[in-house]
Amino acid sequence: MATSPPPWMIVFQRTLAICSWAMILVLIYVLWRVAYFYQRASGERLRPYLVAVPAALLGAGAAWYVARSCSFVGEPVGDALLFVGGILLMLFAFHLQELMTGERR
Repeated sequence: MATSPPPWMIVFQRTLAICSWAMILVLIYVLWRVAYFYQRASGERLRPYLVAVPAALLGAGAAWYVARSCSFVGEPVGDALLFVGGILLMLFAFHLQELMTGERR
């Protein structure tokens, strides 16, 4: 028979999850600022505001898990939000890296 964790442990898990996801959102903010700076400095059109879409999806996925169970297993909606947000963030980061380090035309 499985016992549920004590209430303080649930609060601790959720607090830890919120803090870790807040740090991830801070890193996404730094990526956005780098993209914005590069666009202004180089004059190339980069659309740094597009990083808000993966940030919103990742934030929604994190909120889904914090509100539901705090265990990152078995929540299809949360998994889908995190997956799509992660893929979009990866594509944005690769695009930014290619523009910043690629050969100038």
